[in-house]
Amino acid sequence: MGTTPTTRKSAPAEALHNTAGQNGRVLEIARPLRQATPATPKKASHRILEIDGLRGIALTLVVVFHLFGHGRVSGGVDVFLTVSGFLLIMSLGRALSTGKPLGIVARWGRTFSRLAPPAALVLLAVTIASFVVLSPWMREQNLLEVVSTAFYVENWQLITTQLAYGAAGPLTSPLQHFWSLSVQAQFFLLFPLLVGLLTLVVRLRKARVAVFWSLLAAATLASFLYAWHANDVNPQAAYFDTFARFWELGAGGLLAGLITNGRTLPMILRPIAGWLGLAMIISSGFIFDGGSAYPGPAALLPVGGAAFVLLSANGGWLSPSPLLRSRPLVFLDSISYGLYLWHWPILIVFFTINETDQLSWVGACLVMGLAVAVTLLTRWILNPAIAWATAKTAKRALIFALVAILAAAVPAGAAYAVVELRSSATIALDSCAGAAALDPDRPECADAGEGEELVPTLETLRSDDANRGACWSRGSDPAVNVCSLGSDAPGAFRILAVGDSHNNVWLDVYEQIAELHGWRIDAAGRAGCQWVEPGTPVYGQPDDEAAACQDWRAAIDERVASGEYDAILTTASSKSGFRSDDDAVSDAEVHTIALLGAWQHRSDDRVPIIVLRDNPIFPQESLECIADRAAVDAGECSLPRDEALLETGFDDAVAQTTNAHTIDLSDLECGPARCEMVVGGVIVTRDGAHLTRAYAATLAPYLNDALVELLEDD
Repeated sequence: MGTTPTTRKSAPAEALHNTAGQNGRVLEIARPLRQATPATPKKASHRILEIDGLRGIALTLVVVFHLFGHGRVSGGVDVFLTVSGFLLIMSLGRALSTGKPLGIVARWGRTFSRLAPPAALVLLAVTIASFVVLSPWMREQNLLEVVSTAFYVENWQLITTQLAYGAAGPLTSPLQHFWSLSVQAQFFLLFPLLVGLLTLVVRLRKARVAVFWSLLAAATLASFLYAWHANDVNPQAAYFDTFARFWELGAGGLLAGLITNGRTLPMILRPIAGWLGLAMIISSGFIFDGGSAYPGPAALLPVGGAAFVLLSANGGWLSPSPLLRSRPLVFLDSISYGLYLWHWPILIVFFTINETDQLSWVGACLVMGLAVAVTLLTRWILNPAIAWATAKTAKRALIFALVAILAAAVPAGAAYAVVELRSSATIALDSCAGAAALDPDRPECADAGEGEELVPTLETLRSDDANRGACWSRGSDPAVNVCSLGSDAPGAFRILAVGDSHNNVWLDVYEQIAELHGWRIDAAGRAGCQWVEPGTPVYGQPDDEAAACQDWRAAIDERVASGEYDAILTTASSKSGFRSDDDAVSDAEVHTIALLGAWQHRSDDRVPIIVLRDNPIFPQESLECIADRAAVDAGECSLPRDEALLETGFDDAVAQTTNAHTIDLSDLECGPARCEMVVGGVIVTRDGAHLTRAYAATLAPYLNDALVELLEDD
């Protein structure tokens, strides 16, 4: 019986096949012998595997400094920005050089369908926490930041509200860490559009590539110089500024251009560069306080460190490459986005619940463990949906991202609108509310407000402010804004009311008094700027804001000297810093000298200077006490009178000035021994330093009587 012939591999071919399973290099050499037709050459991979570990280390630094750094900045975010610029610009640069479509819509779809859904879950959690756990007086700001974060403009929101990047605590924004994600998202959104515009303007491929890299280099340099300047004059705003941060992204992009064109380090130098880069990154947070030093030249340390690590890729076993490619760091990178999103809000909730800003090792482990657990859970929930959204068309991915954005923004926006509506509602105060409860001539008011809802409500507390833009100057804006309250009739009695924010808490009261008597009160306030002699140092403000304060003081002097006013009313925060360089002269004496220098500009000694003594000052963290009504009723939300009413140089300045007077309403703000944060059912302070609009309103009749008595006797 015949046998059916079977196809059999030759011995050499079989040997090659079996060997290939054990040694990929033999297969690579043998493959041409086995192929009947030439194979298409495989593209070289530009993937730098060390990036995963680099981001893992950067994340570790961010989290560790957030937990234990007390507000210091690690430099890890600067590494993230550099790597983001590296990856996006490398991809765009390749597309330009090969003439392939940029695929802008597809890029947006892939990017934002991955970024938006995890962020949306965090934002929804913060919205819920704002009503359940977080301090109620932070609610308005938190909801506003949720909306801003959902649309990737949180960094500009923080600049607008003048919130500085600070240490974690119960009153810290649970979303301040989203500023860096907003900067990256703005870059991912706008930079490809600009590159697309370039392709429309410059048609020749080689010219287009040359123009692209030239413009990128110029923009990066311009951003670096801008960041240097901005960091000197206003580091608080510069820290969040997209334009000041662009150079870090641009530096990563320029590095990508060098690497893709084969410009890298010799193999012998890569281990040195790699370890030096890691040392630069890790040490940056210890050498510089990044919150005030970045993104200025100091940020060259973490950015340069990231560049050295990227240039050292594939540096062999002596380099950091084995470490950066290790499974633990690669895993850490795989959860880095979610962990970054979750760890900060969880930390703020932890501090709020425990009413502290101190974190033990046990607390840190608890926060970290919970953040990792929530990150893994949300990845398990979201990854299938993200994979579905990105599997087909760019349109589906974009719609998916947009739905996630709206799912976060709409509930927070609606809640914010409701809170704002309550905030703007007119508050009807009982005649015994507030200051009347401390009036010895009104014993019937002694128990006012007991058991009733506090005014203002806790959720509107921080916004219970009488300030108005027309009467207010701030920041580096040199404008001197003055508003006129009351009568415009010719010959009306005119008062100039000037000071810092503690002057402008009285605007409603000033207007009420002016309208009652047919007076005209011109009010001018400036943030952190007291009316004293120009040239007196301004502490704790950026250079441009300090210069604007000096100009404001000079402008107020001109008004005082003009002879237009019948009286000058002034007040200011008793926390304002005046420092003496002479051990023989106290800080209060320096304040007195500065006041006398300004007051001498009066056109006539017959024009009275009236000082309104500042309100009691409470530690900001003591606001937490107000949330506990039992503590309020028990009198626990208070300070000793001599601790809350701070001494300044005003009293001595009044004593040394002809026709100068003090109106002291302290006995209507504090009891004989202690200053309560709630008096007669009305909350005295909205933030520990400023009177609430509601409490100032209860002081209106008393300020009116004091002014009338002084001006009639004058």
